[in-house]
Amino acid sequence: MAENSNRKQEKDFTAEVDQLIGTLDSSEKGVTIQEKLDRLLVLEKQTRNASDLSSTTRLLVKIVTIVFESNNIDGLCQNVQQLSRKHGQLRQATTTMVEKVMTFLELVSQEDNLKLINSLREVTEGKIYLEVQRARLTKKLAIIKESAGKTAEANDLMQELQVETFGSMDRREKMDFILEQMRLLLTQRDWEKMAIVSKKINNKWLAEAENEDLKLRFYALMITYAAKSSRYLDLCKYYRSIYESESIKSDPVKSLAALRNAVYFVILAPHDNEQSDLLHRIATQEEELKNIEAVHDLVKCFTTSELMRWPGIQELYGPALRKSKVFGPRGSIGLEGDIEEYVDPEVDSGEQRWQELHKRVVEHNIRAVSKYYTRLTMQRLSELLDLSPQESESTLAKLVSSKTVYAKIDRPSGIVQFKPKDQQSNQGENVLNTWNSEVGKLLGLVEKTVHLIHKEFALQGIK
Repeated sequence: MAENSNRKQEKDFTAEVDQLIGTLDSSEKGVTIQEKLDRLLVLEKQTRNASDLSSTTRLLVKIVTIVFESNNIDGLCQNVQQLSRKHGQLRQATTTMVEKVMTFLELVSQEDNLKLINSLREVTEGKIYLEVQRARLTKKLAIIKESAGKTAEANDLMQELQVETFGSMDRREKMDFILEQMRLLLTQRDWEKMAIVSKKINNKWLAEAENEDLKLRFYALMITYAAKSSRYLDLCKYYRSIYESESIKSDPVKSLAALRNAVYFVILAPHDNEQSDLLHRIATQEEELKNIEAVHDLVKCFTTSELMRWPGIQELYGPALRKSKVFGPRGSIGLEGDIEEYVDPEVDSGEQRWQELHKRVVEHNIRAVSKYYTRLTMQRLSELLDLSPQESESTLAKLVSSKTVYAKIDRPSGIVQFKPKDQQSNQGENVLNTWNSEVGKLLGLVEKTVHLIHKEFALQGIK
């Protein structure tokens, strides 16, 4: 079993190792491989027991090199396992030996490659000081499994390792490994696990310029996940992050595509303070938006408190919007740099989003109406929204429930009454103030009554 190398070195075997390696390198062909190994193993035991790290490392590397050059892969696997299990074996020496054997992987056939990887994974199992090497071997094995069509096995192998806890692994390599885990989870459609793994990624670290390639890979995966679950506001944020990348900004086509998709999805997101703020921030990028067909004017429609008639939206912006994969019917070719997402054969995502856009237009119109009207008939509201009275009432009820607007419906008379948000908040504040005042008066009366009772008791006592 390998031990820590904190033990003090008892003797330096550098001269003996130099002499033995030189002798073996210059020896005649009559010397067998086993004879060479025997002589190396005898000296290896002495250097190991004396805690001579440098000499032990050189001997281990020499042993595995000789066995490999003899084309004996089975013997190589056996020697690696035996050497790593030697009593008192130095950890750094074992690590160097494993790394040396890993360099042989690209020089052997696929069958021998698989043997070596499995053997090395056995050696590295459960050893913290070999966790990085194990992660690299696991990734290589997963690639082999996936290329053989065993994607599920490859995914299981990758998910076994929690590389975010590996302190000795380079941060970039760690992020690359996690992204590969996410990609394999995507191929297995394991959306919940993919969302959990995605939280291991540090977004601030990805924002650094030297990590831009990993950043683009990460957001490409997250876009697929968010599109599957219709998380429109997240999709907008992901495309904005892509748009702000230097390599994307330097490419006019990719830049406009990212900004276009960011606009589409912020419009599709349900209205709230965050969505409204994000929409208005995007609207400030007026120069870039003007270069995108049907986007600049559409953003202006959603950022001004004016009615949008759905038939007019369909006529003005429908042809351009329906060309994209975001709003286009199933099978649409899409535009250059268009969204890439998981395609569900049973769901027409483009058609769903087109209907969702209709809902957002209606909701915007209700918010606009609430600013200009205090009372109007349900029939008139339905005409303004281009909906039936039942659909108008249902949509209005949802907005009232979400506290987007404040309104009351008098069904018998068919009247809708709107109240401004500030008036509603003031009304609540007034009710609270009135209640507070009345409670104060009540307590005053109670105190006065107590005084009168005490006064009566005092008078009775005098009599």
